[in-house]
Amino acid sequence: MSAFALSAASANVAAFAKQPRSIKARSARRAAVTTTAGVKVGDAAPDFTLMGPGFEQTTLSSLKGQKVVLAFFPAAFSGDEEGGCQCQLAALQSIAQEDGITVLGISKDTPFAMGKWSADIKIKCLADMKNEVAEQYVGTFDLGKFLDDLNISKGFAGYVTSNRGCVVLDAEGKVVYTWVGLDDKGNSHPGILPPTTEIQKALGIGKVNLA
Repeated sequence: MSAFALSAASANVAAFAKQPRSIKARSARRAAVTTTAGVKVGDAAPDFTLMGPGFEQTTLSSLKGQKVVLAFFPAAFSGDEEGGCQCQLAALQSIAQEDGITVLGISKDTPFAMGKWSADIKIKCLADMKNEVAEQYVGTFDLGKFLDDLNISKGFAGYVTSNRGCVVLDAEGKVVYTWVGLDDKGNSHPGILPPTTEIQKALGIGKVNLA
């Protein structure tokens, strides 16, 4: 996939993110797709090596000794400030820039796309082009079918990508928090965003005592 047929796919995802909340709420009740199992709290994080901007490789085990946030998202250049992938990663910028936590975005997009997207979003993003890492951590879903079913796209079914998800690792490489965007029926739903306060609590930063 080039830097993308992205124009079509990402436009569709962005269109979904900009829909009125009422439409998003109705779609959340629809049976969309099946998810696969991911890691659990207490698990040793599966190691991986993925390419990012400039085809630079990042290996997870090389980050041992650091707390790490893995932010899985369906598609680069999608969403806006109020929803979708742009909103998800923008919410993590202060964790990366002010708190000094290593935050890695991960999606199916190519390293070509990740270069510009990483610069725009100010978070290093990695290309999981075969969804192999997503399948281990948060599972995958058919984004194309999801959008086709909402009449946002047509003939896009079969485009399988990462669930929206977040996994927090401690300095020893153990999973201490995991979240996957599922609706109340347990179906993948890309319109649901991870709770930033829970991520901060797992990292031991931010306002963790809300009393």
